[in-house]
Amino acid sequence: NVAVALKVVLIMIFVGFAFPRLTLPVEMAHDSFRLSAFGLSLVWIAFSYSGWNAAVYIGGEVRCPERNLPRALLLGTALVTLIYLLLTAVFVLAAPAEQLAGRLEIGRVAAERIGGPGLATAVGALVALTLISSASSLVMAGPRVYARMAADGYLPRWLQSGQGPPRAAIFFQSGIALLLLWTATYESLLTYIGFTLGLSTAATVLGLVRLRRREGVNLPVPGWPWVPALFLLSVLGMTIFSVVSRPVESLLGVVTIGIGLLAWRYNVMRKSFSSSPLQ
Repeated sequence: NVAVALKVVLIMIFVGFAFPRLTLPVEMAHDSFRLSAFGLSLVWIAFSYSGWNAAVYIGGEVRCPERNLPRALLLGTALVTLIYLLLTAVFVLAAPAEQLAGRLEIGRVAAERIGGPGLATAVGALVALTLISSASSLVMAGPRVYARMAADGYLPRWLQSGQGPPRAAIFFQSGIALLLLWTATYESLLTYIGFTLGLSTAATVLGLVRLRRREGVNLPVPGWPWVPALFLLSVLGMTIFSVVSRPVESLLGVVTIGIGLLAWRYNVMRKSFSSSPLQ
């Protein structure tokens, strides 16, 4: 909590320092706009917002979850949206587009244009702090999902937490993360994970739609049916653009989800067989 509060304050200080020093471009070029590139960028942007739902993963440890979880989801999403838009405005307006295109460290480039090398170093440290706190929160949230799934019989039993934190699941997640980092470029990894997460969230919303159709008005869904429909159409569009622009990463995402579905089906069949009266 302290790390998150600190990075939010530092980001807002940087934005407040940068905005008076920004200059609007005299002319905006539109001749290089490509719809496919824009659609693919939406996958990366959506990935920037991933994590707002992580509060649900520790719902069993939250006081008054029926009240506090919706608050956490809504306030977290609103805060991330505000910070994302402010930072993006600073980055886009701080330097010419040709200096930002294809660069990973656009925050450092923008900061150097605004305040010189000293500010660039400070922003680099701020980015590192942001990544550390994000990694820390996901190390807490992610393995607890695996441990819970293992306890429910959907993953191997050795991933269960038992007493204390889910150490086996933490090591398992760390190993997968290192493997991905060592075998893929940054852009490929971002596309693969963003594509896979997009399909996963779409599956979640489809599940919500099925529940709503089955339960009717007893299951309140804000914005029904337009909000779920708009979300699913957006994910469909991003998926199509990803397949067209990055077929290899998209195929790997489909394979990943396919392996998960096969493992789930095998587990269901195994449970059914073990509970058969013939056993």
